[in-house]
Amino acid sequence: MIDKYSDYAGQPHRAVKAWRAALYIRLSKEDLEKKNESVSVTNQREILLEYLRQHPELELFDIYIDDGFTGTDFDRPAFSRLKADIESGLVNCVIVKDLNRFGRNYTIGGDLIDNYFARKNVRFIALNNGVDTADDHMNAATRCISIGVTNVINESYSAMTSVSIRGTLNNHRKQGKFIGAFACYGYRKKPDDNHQLLIDEEAAEVVRTIYQKFIGGMSLIGITKELNALGIPNPTLYKQQKGFNFHARDGKNDGLWCDRTVRRILQNQMYIGNMVQGVNKTVSYKVHDCKAVPQEDWIIVEHTHEPIIDRETFDKAQALFNRHIRSSPVTKQTDLFAGLVRCADCGAVMSKKTNKLPYGTYRYYKCSTKRKQGRCTNHTIRIDKLEQVVLTYLQKMIDLAVEYDRVMAQLQNSRKASEADSLQRALQDRQQEREKCMKAILSLYPDWKADVITQEEYRLLKAHLSEKLAKIDEMIAKLTQAQNKTAGQENAFVEHFKQYKNIDRLTRPMLVELIDSIFVYEDNRITIKVRFLDALEQVLTFEGDKQSAS
Repeated sequence: MIDKYSDYAGQPHRAVKAWRAALYIRLSKEDLEKKNESVSVTNQREILLEYLRQHPELELFDIYIDDGFTGTDFDRPAFSRLKADIESGLVNCVIVKDLNRFGRNYTIGGDLIDNYFARKNVRFIALNNGVDTADDHMNAATRCISIGVTNVINESYSAMTSVSIRGTLNNHRKQGKFIGAFACYGYRKKPDDNHQLLIDEEAAEVVRTIYQKFIGGMSLIGITKELNALGIPNPTLYKQQKGFNFHARDGKNDGLWCDRTVRRILQNQMYIGNMVQGVNKTVSYKVHDCKAVPQEDWIIVEHTHEPIIDRETFDKAQALFNRHIRSSPVTKQTDLFAGLVRCADCGAVMSKKTNKLPYGTYRYYKCSTKRKQGRCTNHTIRIDKLEQVVLTYLQKMIDLAVEYDRVMAQLQNSRKASEADSLQRALQDRQQEREKCMKAILSLYPDWKADVITQEEYRLLKAHLSEKLAKIDEMIAKLTQAQNKTAGQENAFVEHFKQYKNIDRLTRPMLVELIDSIFVYEDNRITIKVRFLDALEQVLTFEGDKQSAS
């Protein structure tokens, strides 16, 4: 095993050694960031190999290096390989530069040295700490205390470092700075500032497609299958193709999309420009397992980067997650009314049924609570009739929104003309007042020099006039702002409904945007609950007042 270490292999041939030594080297991420040469891999290797040269009874078996791994746990690839070689009887001596290179967890580190190595007859040497378990001159109790105290000190350093790092990272999170190792799918880190995100257009286009298809009626499974059929790599494989050392949490990745990934993208506020962090956290500085953080404790800072998806599209997607929907196994499309039709008595979402008869095929919705639980009566409605009723109802609501918008525009134009005249007069009055104030201020100095007023009177009058001038300027600024301000307050009902003017058929995105629920009664009556009810109430109140006045 020593041939690959030329700096050691050049030594003269010696007799068979009693100890087959493993040199263990560890470098943490913090050491890498600090660029600490004293604990570098090269430095540790040189020190350990020099020790072997001075002790001919030790034969080098292999060098084990964990580069960039924390010392607070022992789940490290090179250390795991070392243990496997110990189990196989290939290694019976472990040498480290010092105890904190071995690890910073005094519980596990102490148990490995005092119990595991002892049972396996493995000699342990920590050079800088003067520890050698084969040294008969060191009292066992003294050695135990020495190792224990040193390990506790090393771990306390890790604990303090962890607190400091967590505090710094939380401050960055609250400031809206990105601190992750990898940007979420659809974004990339800014080259000159890793705390900021830029859109990765190639992946962002896939994100936009996912939202469009979901709102358009395709289910999560349908989207997943289409992405895989098109050969689009999933986020993990995409990052790897871009050269990032990124791995899935479970260590497995076949490059295929799954519905869980699609759902996560559809629910991620990062895509509307909000920085979402603190979603998971490690248990402690010693236990690196991640656990989910309650959503109310997430750190969210709005408008930190350019959005891929607009807020309205995102909200439509979230509304769909609250509905019980499934896609057709044939078309992979979500049914037009899926999740919207409910039983008016029990409130359950009604199921779509199809009856194929010799004289025709009938599609209808039926309350399944009666059949499954026997707690409801027979509620059914044919889908063709439902479509006609809903279309007619929405056409009336759209006409109402368009009419309201037209009337409000007329009123607004009339009001704007009147308000403009009033604002212009007020602005002219303030400007004239400002000119008088400025003249008064400019005349103070000559009056003082001509002994018309005293120096004290000059100071008092100037302070009074300056204060008055500041108030006039503030009023002028407000009047100017009011003059430039576009009048009219948008009505949510009108803004959403009027865009569908002149519709002649229903679409899934339209229904999701405009309708909250459709309730079906036993006698085939239906009640349609539209969205934006508060805004609709404002429109209906205005319409009622207009009719009363006419």
